[in-house]
Amino acid sequence: MIKILMYIALFHLVLHADVMSYYKNVLTTLEYDKTYSLYKEANEISKESLNYARYTNFALDASYSNTKAKILNSRFDTVDVSMSDTLDLFGKGSYKIKELSLNLKEKKSLLNLQKEQLFSTLVAMLAEYHTLKEQLLLHKTLHDEQENIYTKLEKLQQNGAITTIDLLRFKNRLTALKTKIISEESQLNKMKKQLRLYAPNQDIPSLTQMKLLYTKEDFLAYNPSLKINDISAQKLNIKSASSQHNYLPEVTAGVAYQELGDPTGYGDNYSFNVGMHLPLNSADFKEAEALKVQALRQQSQTARYKINRENEYIKFHEDYLNADKQLALLKKSLADYEKSEKTIKIAFLRQFVDFNTYLQVLKQTLTMQEKIIVMKYQKSFNATILNAVSSGAIYE
Repeated sequence: MIKILMYIALFHLVLHADVMSYYKNVLTTLEYDKTYSLYKEANEISKESLNYARYTNFALDASYSNTKAKILNSRFDTVDVSMSDTLDLFGKGSYKIKELSLNLKEKKSLLNLQKEQLFSTLVAMLAEYHTLKEQLLLHKTLHDEQENIYTKLEKLQQNGAITTIDLLRFKNRLTALKTKIISEESQLNKMKKQLRLYAPNQDIPSLTQMKLLYTKEDFLAYNPSLKINDISAQKLNIKSASSQHNYLPEVTAGVAYQELGDPTGYGDNYSFNVGMHLPLNSADFKEAEALKVQALRQQSQTARYKINRENEYIKFHEDYLNADKQLALLKKSLADYEKSEKTIKIAFLRQFVDFNTYLQVLKQTLTMQEKIIVMKYQKSFNATILNAVSSGAIYE
């Protein structure tokens, strides 16, 4: 147990200093968190606005009229000024506030999903980059060794120990290997530039994670897609409740002043009024029922999102186990292949075996070494993804 805790602590240190540090810089470059912060700020302002508007929906009305009465010799003016306020005494606006709160949670879950997808893409790019980098080094080393052999073969050809055809075939093999190296250097340079676009001021990190530090339950505990689905269902239920309570009345209160220029009247008028607006639209109840059904349909997808997440875990975990087993077997067999290659190389230089036999053994060893590199980074890729998601570090 203590060893496991030590591994986990070490994982956080290594991941934070290496891949996680790079990932955080990429987040900064792409402004993921800044975008969310601005949305959160706007969301809070909207909620404050709704809270404020619950009791402060003021309206000012003013009118002017000029009247000519038959019984009067001159015209007279009338000025009306009124101010009213619509009051949400029954909390109808609270549903909009709840919906805004859910919108913020949904945005956060969407951000977490985007972060997870970004992290997975970056780690895949890093795994491909380091695989290519190590294979390039392998091919360069092989090329240097084969050039030394070619020099020896030239001397043997001059002495008549080998034919010109065999020397030419060996040289063609060297040319093909050099062409492969040039292509790999170009591809590696392109990938390096692409990776540095995301974090210009940081070196490309290495992938060193080779052990699984968390359980399946830890991985399944983080499921942004399921969270988004749950929130969508909650939003539909909130909208249903809002439609269902549309019948609740709205209260209006106001004051009015009338400046009356009619000489036959009784002077200016002052008044205070209270009113009530009561919607009687039966369609709101039907809309509420429809929204409830939509919410139930949304909730029915919960099982699918859980299964999808388990499938993701199974894929990463099985790929990790496959790479782990293959890597152990390949490393165990590599020594025999290298020994065989060394023996055949000596035999080839002494003309005990032909070029085809030497080339066949050389290809077998090279394929084994390339496969080891591929499996190494496949294992590291899957371990890094599983550990990062299960720890929740990528969502912070």
